[in-house]
Amino acid sequence: MKFNFEATGVGSVPFANAKEACRIIFDNFQSIPFWPQLSKRSFLENMYAQFSEKIPGLVIDEKNKNIYVDTSDIASRIEEVYEKYLEGDLDFFALSENYARGFYEFLECLKAPQSKNIKFVKGQVIGPISYALFLTDQNKKAIIYDKDIFEVLTKILVMKARWQIKKLKKYFPNTIIFIDEPYLVSIGSSFVNINIEAAFERFDELVKAIKGEGSLVGAHCCGNTDFGLLLKRDIDILNFDAYNFTKEFALYSGDIKNYLKDGKAIAWGMIPSSDAIEKENKRTLADRFRSNLGLLANKGIDTKNISSLITPSCGVGTLNEDTAKKVIEAARTLSADLQI
Repeated sequence: MKFNFEATGVGSVPFANAKEACRIIFDNFQSIPFWPQLSKRSFLENMYAQFSEKIPGLVIDEKNKNIYVDTSDIASRIEEVYEKYLEGDLDFFALSENYARGFYEFLECLKAPQSKNIKFVKGQVIGPISYALFLTDQNKKAIIYDKDIFEVLTKILVMKARWQIKKLKKYFPNTIIFIDEPYLVSIGSSFVNINIEAAFERFDELVKAIKGEGSLVGAHCCGNTDFGLLLKRDIDILNFDAYNFTKEFALYSGDIKNYLKDGKAIAWGMIPSSDAIEKENKRTLADRFRSNLGLLANKGIDTKNISSLITPSCGVGTLNEDTAKKVIEAARTLSADLQI
């Protein structure tokens, strides 16, 4: 399918009430609604804590808003995870309601669709690279450096993504799962010394699993990164912060051309997920987008035929509610202006 500037969101919203969050989402993202991550409702809905259930040795400190893995005695729990993975027991890896109230409310809304214009429903999962860089053991060492735990973590994310798709497809056949990889901004820096090829093998494993369930798969990075690494993956949609980093993105013109040859899509994060929205309006955002297209056109990229979506540059969960609503509404209005 070719996208025609339909709007969707990244995931996190600042609303504590799941019904209100879903109402706002269905009102503004009628073509591609997404389930909301309600980090202000509970720390357990933080994007990292939310996908932590079943991680062997996991310790959750809700009071101090911290999670880590105690690796001192987890062999038996790793074995249990592998057994359930090999059995294909998706329910074992479910997102429970305490961790994803927004997901369950979203399913309720899909039972009686809020809009007849829905083309896709969107879910999301934290990417294995970012998760393994964020999550540490009891000695503050990122678990990406522990091959065994990194592998089992990836298997858990695979199963959670597959479980999501099964649940969503009960109510709507067309799904997109976005893999959120915020830590890719650190790839190649002096602070992160990892085997990039091995790390992206885990990313590719998750992509393959999502596609295996008949879902489109997107990748989201909310900052500057080596975009070539993402453009070479077998993803259907690349979502990046186009408000701030289109100039940097355009440096990968060769990879962009190869990526677009296969009819893949770009989700333009054109709405700033920050107080910068206060200085923008419908006209300035449209002008900025057209200027960004010019940066790509100057590199010889055919910008007239790009399959495109419009999104905020990142999640809006850290904003106050009024500012978040402005971001959401701006995504809706820019989408409407650009559709042809």
